[in-house]
Amino acid sequence: MHPTTFTRVLRQLTLALLLAGAGASAAAAAPAAYYHVDIDTRGLSGAGYLDFTFLAGNSTAPASATLSRFSGALGGVVAQEGDVQGSLAGGLDFGSASFHNELFQSIALGGKFSFDVRFGGAFLLSEGNAATTFGVGLLDDSAYLGNPDGDMVRFELLPRVGASPAGVGATSYAALATISAVPEADTWLMLSAGLGLLAWSWRRRRAAVA
Repeated sequence: MHPTTFTRVLRQLTLALLLAGAGASAAAAAPAAYYHVDIDTRGLSGAGYLDFTFLAGNSTAPASATLSRFSGALGGVVAQEGDVQGSLAGGLDFGSASFHNELFQSIALGGKFSFDVRFGGAFLLSEGNAATTFGVGLLDDSAYLGNPDGDMVRFELLPRVGASPAGVGATSYAALATISAVPEADTWLMLSAGLGLLAWSWRRRRAAVA
């Protein structure tokens, strides 16, 4: 490659990386609303349960939680209460029509479990004074596992308060659970478009030099 062409490509690559960084900063300013949760019970055995609870905090800034992509040795639903719709196979929707919303699910301990959760609703844009809480507890027939005080995974959905933006606080309370943010589709599209533009420009300049 000609040195001048290489310099131009290097400049464009630097610009693309700066733009990608700016896009990431803009995305970070908005609350992340899509997460992947992994729960590892390989050190445990016997019958167990996953307790999904959704506590609606504010009627003026309601929230919702949609669960999908379940994996693991899942059993049947033991109990279901409040505004919970759907199934593990097709996806679960937790709403805020009731304050306490819960799904109590049997599992076989000894393996890995995972699911995705996406939060939505007016709490992302509306003002409110109370958070909505989504939690997941791991139990056997006698006690909570991982975190003896209850939830091993918890999300606090905070509505906008004055100049403070809405936010999602994610916490895992045990080494058995991990939480990771899932990039939204528009983030992937933006990155792909930037890389495609960079490749097109590089080929064009290479052809001009040739």
